[in-house]
Amino acid sequence: MVEPKSPGNVGFTSRVLSNFGVTRLRIVGEDPRNESEAKIFSVHALDLLESAEIYPDLQSALADMHASWAATARAGRNHSVTRALVPLGELPNPLKMNGQVALIFGREDIGLTNEEIALCDLAFTIPVSPSYPSLNLSHAIAVVLYELYSKYAPEKPPELTEARPATREEREMVYHFLDSVIDELEIKEYRKPIAKQVFRNLLGRAYMTGREVTTMTGIARKLKELVVPQEEPNESEKN
Repeated sequence: MVEPKSPGNVGFTSRVLSNFGVTRLRIVGEDPRNESEAKIFSVHALDLLESAEIYPDLQSALADMHASWAATARAGRNHSVTRALVPLGELPNPLKMNGQVALIFGREDIGLTNEEIALCDLAFTIPVSPSYPSLNLSHAIAVVLYELYSKYAPEKPPELTEARPATREEREMVYHFLDSVIDELEIKEYRKPIAKQVFRNLLGRAYMTGREVTTMTGIARKLKELVVPQEEPNESEKN
């Protein structure tokens, strides 16, 4: 939860997390755990509320996550790659690999900023009536967890694949080489950030394994070597 305004929503969210078997809550911003409203509305999930982790910013809260999926109600138009949203029903199975997946929800009034969404691997939206698209924060969290729980929660513990999920650092390495390639392409400058974001969107939705990302990094490095001019050695290096 990023800077929740209402301690009551934090309490309700703690209860909802317990309903669907989620045991970890991270809060970016002020610490609401000792607020009476949060404690009252958490009911029998007070232990989950009290164990919530507090972070100064979203980047630090996501540092050890393998994947991060941001909820937002503000979709961009067709040309907005930063707001290219995945429908809730098309989210990948978070239990596919033995990794840590974060669901990020923003402030009750303005949600998440573009900069915060850019830190995440993908952004998704909840289908609602256009006549009244605003959802209460804790209600939105309940809808998302119900969707994931009803679709993916196994009757018995899943047999995890041996493949581990890619880390944020591994994905960033792919982006680094792809960005270098795009910078050298003969396309208009204003299109380069868009192209870079498109690749981030594609890789973010894929929920890739470490092996897959390692292979992608090798390919991206070779592409960079093909398109990025190599510096000529100076005379001292030649000798």
